[in-house]
Amino acid sequence: MAKVIHNITLLIDKTEDLENRSRRNNLRLVGVPEKAEGPDAPVFFETWFRDKFGASSLSSIFAIERAHRVPFRPPPPGAPPRPVLLSILHFRDRDAIMHKARDHPDLFIEGSKISIFPDFSATVQRRRARFLDIKRRLRSKNVQYSMLYPAKLRIVLGGKTQFFDTPEDAVSWLDQQDFRSPVDEDRG
Repeated sequence: MAKVIHNITLLIDKTEDLENRSRRNNLRLVGVPEKAEGPDAPVFFETWFRDKFGASSLSSIFAIERAHRVPFRPPPPGAPPRPVLLSILHFRDRDAIMHKARDHPDLFIEGSKISIFPDFSATVQRRRARFLDIKRRLRSKNVQYSMLYPAKLRIVLGGKTQFFDTPEDAVSWLDQQDFRSPVDEDRG
């Protein structure tokens, strides 16, 4: 029985990995008002990215293969809009968009703030969401961090890099750090 469970776990892990690999060139845009993209969503978003980030920051063959809303019924009035999924033809353009989005924190379409994320499976999104509280704490202390695939937190503090597989380990480590500046110690 243990071997069967082990084999099932392996197959689930492989399926999860394949799903995320198939999404590698995808982006998830949150906050785009319903119907803002019009009848030709790929062309709308290609034009929008070129206008926002400059054509020179994207390759000469930049193209969006597919663009569509997450397939749910349109939300009722007053509800947040459905996310938009984009399939970018070349991974370099996808990476360029992600880097430029970090440099432009104020992206808007029709007055609505837009957030751009990599598109991961629901399982990976849940694993990453567990780190939200610790990431807020790190931002409040101006500590540099990043998330590595699938859900590993990398923290750089004082020239040293730490990696954490669970938010609990990261919180424990953060609680042990001394964030007093040398100026504070002189006043003490």
